[in-house]
Amino acid sequence: MKKRYFIPVFSVLFLFAGFLLAYDLEFNARLNNKGGTEMVLFNYEKTIDSLAKSFDLPKDYLLALIMLESSGKKNVPVRCEKEVYRKLLLTQRGNIKGLEKINKKRLNSISKNDLKKLACSYGPFQIMGYKIFELNISLDELKGNNNIYWALVWINNNYGNYLRNKDYKNAFHLHNAGKKYPAKGKPETFDPDYVQKGLAYAKYFKKKINNEQN
Repeated sequence: MKKRYFIPVFSVLFLFAGFLLAYDLEFNARLNNKGGTEMVLFNYEKTIDSLAKSFDLPKDYLLALIMLESSGKKNVPVRCEKEVYRKLLLTQRGNIKGLEKINKKRLNSISKNDLKKLACSYGPFQIMGYKIFELNISLDELKGNNNIYWALVWINNNYGNYLRNKDYKNAFHLHNAGKKYPAKGKPETFDPDYVQKGLAYAKYFKKKINNEQN
């Protein structure tokens, strides 16, 4: 009798121990809000895999972008940019023509507190709050559970064709600086190494994806 039940009981205990280990890893990762390439995969790979197929966007680029923008953390801090807020405020007052496609009329009824929220970036791709006008959604939608979906809508609309043509160099620069990589001179990204880091991360994630498929 003992021999008969030894293997099944051992198997159950082994599976239970594996479950506890996986739960412990996930709990600690979320509790400590760790970042890194492995956390990008742990926190986002499944979601990105599904949405990347829907939008026909390269998974390796999107994972690399998450690493660049939020280090793969699950709970991404809201990042407010003073210069963006200043430009929004000047636009609202009519002191400047506008910020990108936003004019004074669009900002007329918005409080200073809400204006500051528009000057913040949200989610793993760090999409700016004022992009809601372009996406035709509310700020709550951008900040909510569908943040990644709306981020990919914005990416697809703004430079999806660059990605489908595997032009990652221009794509990374467009995401961070709003324009293509300069033909001459230095990149205009906040971090001058932003594009080179992005290309290296994309190469890393492409290798990971290929290994998973083989």
